[in-house]
Amino acid sequence: MEIHRTEMLQALDGQLSIVHYVGLFEHVGNVRQAILQLKYHEEKHLAKDLASLMAAELEGHDRCDVVTWAPTTMHRRQKRGFDQSELIARHLAARIGVRHARLLRRDNEGRQTGSSRTERLSRPSFVAKPGLQGRVVWVVDDVMTTGATLRACAEALVSGGAAQVVCIAASWVK
Repeated sequence: MEIHRTEMLQALDGQLSIVHYVGLFEHVGNVRQAILQLKYHEEKHLAKDLASLMAAELEGHDRCDVVTWAPTTMHRRQKRGFDQSELIARHLAARIGVRHARLLRRDNEGRQTGSSRTERLSRPSFVAKPGLQGRVVWVVDDVMTTGATLRACAEALVSGGAAQVVCIAASWVK
């Protein structure tokens, strides 16, 4: 098994010494199509399929105490009726036999889709629930473009006391 480690992911690793970034599949072909169908056509069963693929790729990776997700904006959640990253995270947690929990909330509600790289890097902000001391947290997102969302999640989780954070994107954009 080889975890995809693009230059962007490797550069992000060094920003917080206890944070690691993993992009599992390039955002093309069937993976891209599955994520688009999940997000925009309510094909929620695809979250379980993606989580199964992710679990297989991550087998034997790092210890995990709890799986959480990068929450989408309230507007997107209300519009879709669900948060695709939450669905993936819940299925991933079940698949690897650990608990899942909502550990993050958005501190602002700016949307990322259609934003420039500069806008993406400056916008996301999250707050973590307290009481994460000593925990190894896996935080899941569906797509990583610049890494800004997962980086902001990791910063919040570290501020909340997490001992280690592994940021996992189902797919990554070149």
